[in-house]
Amino acid sequence: MATNSGTATGAAIHPEQAAASAEKWLLDDFTKGDFFFASPTAQYRARRAQGVLSSHQPLNRGMVQALFEQAAQRGMRDPLMFGLAPFDMSGPASMAIPSSWESAGIPSRPGASAPKETQKHGERPQIVSRVPVPAPEQYGDMVRKALRLFEQGELKKIVLSRAMDVRLDRPLDYTRLLPDLLSRNAHGYTFAVPIWAEGGNAEPTAVMVGASPELLVRRSGDRIYVNPLAGSIGRNSDPEKDQALKEGLARSEKDLREHGYVVADIARILRGYCDELDVPAGPSVIGTDTLWHLSTYITGRLRDPSVTALDLSCALHPTPAICGHPTAVAFSHIRELEPFDRGYFAGLVGWQRANGDGEWALALRCALHTGSSQLRLYAGAGIVAGSDPDSEIRETATKMETFMRAIS
Repeated sequence: MATNSGTATGAAIHPEQAAASAEKWLLDDFTKGDFFFASPTAQYRARRAQGVLSSHQPLNRGMVQALFEQAAQRGMRDPLMFGLAPFDMSGPASMAIPSSWESAGIPSRPGASAPKETQKHGERPQIVSRVPVPAPEQYGDMVRKALRLFEQGELKKIVLSRAMDVRLDRPLDYTRLLPDLLSRNAHGYTFAVPIWAEGGNAEPTAVMVGASPELLVRRSGDRIYVNPLAGSIGRNSDPEKDQALKEGLARSEKDLREHGYVVADIARILRGYCDELDVPAGPSVIGTDTLWHLSTYITGRLRDPSVTALDLSCALHPTPAICGHPTAVAFSHIRELEPFDRGYFAGLVGWQRANGDGEWALALRCALHTGSSQLRLYAGAGIVAGSDPDSEIRETATKMETFMRAIS
């Protein structure tokens, strides 16, 4: 198994060194408060019990530098920072550097998804209660209000989200949940990252856990990779119908317009940072277990190699993919229309090394795990002129389904 680790006294892995296939997922004995992040090519794991440096405050470069300086003072040769940044960047980010970590490639054999410990567990947890926030009909009213805003001419797109409060009949089991999410999200970004509101020596106050399809920024040296998704449709178990849905999405005027807003805005910002930028002329269609998405894979070369993966992510965030267009106008209306604080939902989740290399995804298809058996699931949908409230209710329900299937 190609596995590497970093500690206060040992050398750590570079992401490109983890390309070889691993024998299993790094999930043995995983408990609430441990760290996990998996991309399509590498997985990262750290254990809270071995010590954590943390910071919980609005994100800024000085905060990140201070964490890495503390890590250097403790003798960590190649520290790795895991973190969460909120949708509204005025709120506190939760960044932490564990004292040791390990990384490996992605298992290639079928059945490598579940560690042996998972097989010892009994029945799957049952859902005791689920409470939508807001109720589906109220979410439909939110969409109708947005459609009226479009008629005023300034707003072109807005992403509206809703949540579901779920209570289980037993504590959430990460050694069961994470392999299930990984099996449903082979080409995405699966994560469990704690929130350190009380500091690194205390229990984490909560965990964001999920399986996002969307990379915001990956940086390796001076090369950057960005993969916005916007425009979706639910999949069908019948192969012919599923193919028709895929082809229909690729031609959908409404979805192509929504996607175009996102790509144009991201490309505009990236041109301020990149000497070279490759933006495909049109999107491709990619699939998760429940949805087809319009996707554009953008690559570039940084003009200033001191710009870190997190710096660039903050420059792009929030993109029209999770906020709207124009961004500032959409952001103000989200605060008026949504009846809850998104917190870390639709924010940033990922990892970064001291040299600025890192990988930050959008915290989507996810849940906030608070009590031992309590979760808040989230989903959002992009609304543009021509959107149908009932369709957006179905889309958000479908997006929650990835997580719902994994826990029940």
